[in-house]
Amino acid sequence: MYGPKSGGLRTTVDALASQYEILGHQVLTVVPGKGYSAKQAGDWTQITVPGVVVPFTGGYRIILRRGVVRNELVRFNPDVLELSDRTTLLKIARWARDRGIQTSFFAHERLDGVINAFAPGLPWKTKLIKYWNTKTLNSVDCVVATTDFAAHEFRELLANDASAEGRLVKVPLGVDLLRFQSVATDVSNSVDEVSDYVLACTRFSKEKDPEFLLDIARELKAANTKCRMVLAGDGPQRVGLQEQAAAEQLPIEFLGFVTDKAKLASLMAGARCFLAVGPIETFGLAALESLACGTYVLCRDSSAISEVISPVCGSALPRDAKLWSQEIESVLSMDSAKVSNQARLRAEEFSWDKCASNMLKIHMRAA
Repeated sequence: MYGPKSGGLRTTVDALASQYEILGHQVLTVVPGKGYSAKQAGDWTQITVPGVVVPFTGGYRIILRRGVVRNELVRFNPDVLELSDRTTLLKIARWARDRGIQTSFFAHERLDGVINAFAPGLPWKTKLIKYWNTKTLNSVDCVVATTDFAAHEFRELLANDASAEGRLVKVPLGVDLLRFQSVATDVSNSVDEVSDYVLACTRFSKEKDPEFLLDIARELKAANTKCRMVLAGDGPQRVGLQEQAAAEQLPIEFLGFVTDKAKLASLMAGARCFLAVGPIETFGLAALESLACGTYVLCRDSSAISEVISPVCGSALPRDAKLWSQEIESVLSMDSAKVSNQARLRAEEFSWDKCASNMLKIHMRAA
């Protein structure tokens, strides 16, 4: 699910590839796209292979032509394979492992969360989830989870497994601390200058629960809170939500997908707080980036972001729009400089070089 408008997954793949190259390794990334292409920068080669668009995802693609992927791997001759897609590429992992290539799977999502979001009434879903998670575990040498929340569905399967040691590891992701800093530059073309604003940066898709943002905006409007809501991102539900917000005259501004990382960092730094409403986030890179920009984070108590924030720079709340509105009011009254310092200090506990070093230790130990 790597594409032009991907969020955390694309950031993770690119950041780790860059760090591996910096640390002296040759790197190949294989990603889906419209057609075949190749580009190289130093010792990092990226191959784009044709992928099929997944309906109702707003443009995400999956790779069906596994033979093309295998050919690229044969040509590259890797020592290690990291897999980020278990929908169609588990056979690639098994193929690689049979050839002595160390394989790992990055758990970017929880299968139970995705199925409950898109198909809550699916028959035999519990058995399906257990079957596919077991299949994933048996296809790779280890599963890499970024948080305890992400690890939970695999940990349950390994609870009584004597050979479980090393098959499930936790490696937190990182943040670009130079790009994301607590200094807001000119964002006058993006947000209303006359009011404070809260920011959400999300994919407008069902599993992210973006409808909840409108509920919060309704409460802010009812309470006459002097604060706007700015939403960055795109997805299959964006147009409908934008029309609904306009019809109700909610204090919301939709920016669409922000491709410029510097602009995104400025938006984060200028916001009074960041709203992470997704209920099943397995890490929450945008929330961590906001912390690096010195911005307080509100998140769902059901998601892994509650493991990323700390009590001095964030709050984890249930799905209650009035409670979120009241918490936003509380954040608006906080000492901005103190909040910014505490948020930045928390973000500095995470870095991409630390993440890459931890991953390489896992690979070297297995090798």
